[in-house]
Amino acid sequence: MTAKTQATQASSPAATACRLVLDIAPGQHLLTCLPAGSTLQSLEGDIQLGFGPLICGQVLHAAQQTLAAGQALTQERGAPATWVRLHNPGRETARALLTESAPQRSGLAHAWAWMAARWTKAASSNAANGANAAHRVGAA
Repeated sequence: MTAKTQATQASSPAATACRLVLDIAPGQHLLTCLPAGSTLQSLEGDIQLGFGPLICGQVLHAAQQTLAAGQALTQERGAPATWVRLHNPGRETARALLTESAPQRSGLAHAWAWMAARWTKAASSNAANGANAAHRVGAA
């Protein structure tokens, strides 16, 4: 009772977004995580979405939302990851596309990259100054 999944990569080499196609059989429930900046799009069929707190892997009763074919649900970039119960109420297989955006570097990663670039620049300028000093000593 698992959904058939197919992972694909974005066509652009610079893009690192991950795409996952979910085939949901009639009557099947599927629990999936929507990370920040992700989009869930219904490609074929209607998909009922259930949001709410999780208890032992089950979404408790909450307001239902339905995605018709062609509609999409987008998770904001700054929002926390959300667990969603997907349900296919129809009589034919529903298809959904889950697209996760490229991960953003954290503040610590930015700081580390800045410090590493600064150290590399300082080391290369010190090496150049040392080579110039050795050249001047050899010329004297």
